[in-house]
Amino acid sequence: MNKTIALIKREYLLQVKSKGFIIGTLLLPLFILFVSFVPAFLANMEVEKKANIAVIDTTGKIYTPLSVALQESRKDKQGNSLYNVEQVTWSGDSLGIKKEELNARVQNGELFAYIEVTDSVFIKNSFAVYSKNITNFDFYSRVERLMSDAVKAIRMNESGLDPELVNKLSQWVKVQTFQVDEKGASEASGMAAYGLSYVMVFILYFALIMYGAYVMQGVIEDKSSRVMEVILSSVKPYQLMAGKIIGIGATGLTQFFIWILSTVLVTTFGLVIAQQFAPGISELAIPSLSIWTYLAFIAYFLLGFFLYATLYAGLGSMVNSSSEAQSVQWPVMMLIVVAFLLMFAIIKTPDSTLAVVLSLIPFFTPLLMFMRIMLNAVPLYQVILSIIITLLTIGASIWVSGKIFRVGILMYGKRPTLPELLKWIKY
Repeated sequence: MNKTIALIKREYLLQVKSKGFIIGTLLLPLFILFVSFVPAFLANMEVEKKANIAVIDTTGKIYTPLSVALQESRKDKQGNSLYNVEQVTWSGDSLGIKKEELNARVQNGELFAYIEVTDSVFIKNSFAVYSKNITNFDFYSRVERLMSDAVKAIRMNESGLDPELVNKLSQWVKVQTFQVDEKGASEASGMAAYGLSYVMVFILYFALIMYGAYVMQGVIEDKSSRVMEVILSSVKPYQLMAGKIIGIGATGLTQFFIWILSTVLVTTFGLVIAQQFAPGISELAIPSLSIWTYLAFIAYFLLGFFLYATLYAGLGSMVNSSSEAQSVQWPVMMLIVVAFLLMFAIIKTPDSTLAVVLSLIPFFTPLLMFMRIMLNAVPLYQVILSIIITLLTIGASIWVSGKIFRVGILMYGKRPTLPELLKWIKY
């Protein structure tokens, strides 16, 4: 037992002192900070630069309401409009010449854009905007919305309808979603739950692949450097395999603890600081997680890690180099990838029969059952059943991988064939 603990300590310290661990541990909190607050900052930091807009109105009805709406739609901190709107006039057949002049003004930067409105806006529901920048989607969506409002108002007036009454009668109806659980009903956002579930499951998916590969790579490095031969002179193969798996698993838990703590600090204190610089960020809703969610995350990370790490350890003992490992690890990796892809098939109906069956398949359990827990769609007996089935599968995986590991760890040269692996397992 003391030898196994020594191996676990060696593997743990070897991993946490590496540059990859230190850099990776720091990068995720910074990434969370970036994606959480930078978009909100940018959304609230519009460049206060005035834009000159010209309007060609051949209908004689649109310019006045559109220019007023445009100037009111965007202002600086002092309340001054950021749009200078001018009406284009022409006489006779000089409209083509006038448009050429406007094109030149757009080209030299004097005009940001000019809008041409003809009777087509009432017949075909379309109008034209000419500008050098066609990727300013904020401007185009604003103009489109304001033009639609102006056209609708004109149509209602010409029909003898009261625009204010019509707008009141045609107000869009919004849905409020309430999630029902054992404690009752509470208001919750479906999109927030979906997004948070996706992020957490993706982190779990990434962790299983990353730390499983770490186990395999650690076995390959020790094997290729002949360190295994020295270590195996004083410990048994199963102790060595246990030391590698548990040591790297402890490394993963350490990293996750730092990530979770950083996430809590970012969402708690970072939001308060961000609100001082961008008041609009207060509308950003960051869902909270209960302690049970974090415990479930740790539990299914450990289950998934030990299940896949034992398989990866067996694979690592079979090969002699990282290049060989690339060709033999794909069956194990595909199990994780398939589990991640199945998430999209059941996320809309996490309590369906298909979701229950798939989440109880041990190789899919760590991702799919955790996702269902995130969506509050799992009875307690299914959670317990999934843990029992996965633990039994881990036991079988340890038995199979241990058989392969104790023979393959000292085998060099040709990679074993499937019949040879079966002999190792039967031996």
